[in-house]
Amino acid sequence: MFTQNILFSDGVPFYADETVEDLQRAGLRLLQKKNGFRFGTDSVLLAAYAAGLYAATPQKSLLAADLGAGCGAVTLLLAARMPGVRIMSIEQDRASTDVLRRNIALNRLGDRVRAYPADIRSLAGSDWPLADLPRHACDLVVANPPYRLPGHGAAPATDSRRQAREEGSLPLGDLFRAAAGLLKPRGRLVLVHQAHRLPDVVRLLHDSQFAAKTLRPVQALAQKAPGIFLLAAVYQGRPGGFCLEKPLLVQTKPGVLDAETAAWYGHETPLPEKALHLGLVRHQGPAPDC
Repeated sequence: MFTQNILFSDGVPFYADETVEDLQRAGLRLLQKKNGFRFGTDSVLLAAYAAGLYAATPQKSLLAADLGAGCGAVTLLLAARMPGVRIMSIEQDRASTDVLRRNIALNRLGDRVRAYPADIRSLAGSDWPLADLPRHACDLVVANPPYRLPGHGAAPATDSRRQAREEGSLPLGDLFRAAAGLLKPRGRLVLVHQAHRLPDVVRLLHDSQFAAKTLRPVQALAQKAPGIFLLAAVYQGRPGGFCLEKPLLVQTKPGVLDAETAAWYGHETPLPEKALHLGLVRHQGPAPDC
């Protein structure tokens, strides 16, 4: 199942409408669109929080899924933090899936990470779309879902940004039902979402047979209310045992990371320019339509 997704014998294509980022963890690099959805703090925190839940657990037998993986930021960070885990990265946007596959190849993770192009809503239906990934096979599902309800806030500039930011293309209830289809009984769903959506999240989790177990509010600054939260829920878990954790402070003052958040980010030396572009083949035009 876990073979290289795509082999690029002459190097991984790198197009003019893309950038390459140093993730500063295990030498990993991330290709992403200049005008698409760009990974940010929530991706870093989600991967760190999910991995921390398994710090004392043997990982070689674990199977994880990144549900709505985009270009693969959470996938790559999770792979770096959990080197024994196999990861299925599921994405429904074709252009994002193309970048995801190239990121897997660029970082030589094809032996344990695979990109799955699939309509996430179909995972909640009766006809299972993933022939070589059976239902209820995963121990862990991570998700950084679209935050906004349609019609709230400024309209995203591109289709890819709209799919990543607005829930209309992937209602939260459908995402949780898809996660339930992927997870073993007692498997974990770990997600990040906006604080004001917490009542919706808890209600919809319950509707899909999840029991919320831990919740960590995230504050951008000490004087601000939490803007997002990290939450872990157990599929078909027993009621009770919920833990509200102390807030995670991102910055002590603007531009200065709190010590715990800095540790979650890591302190690796940035890659030199030559290493950042190693294995990439630059193309002058934009990526072809998928």
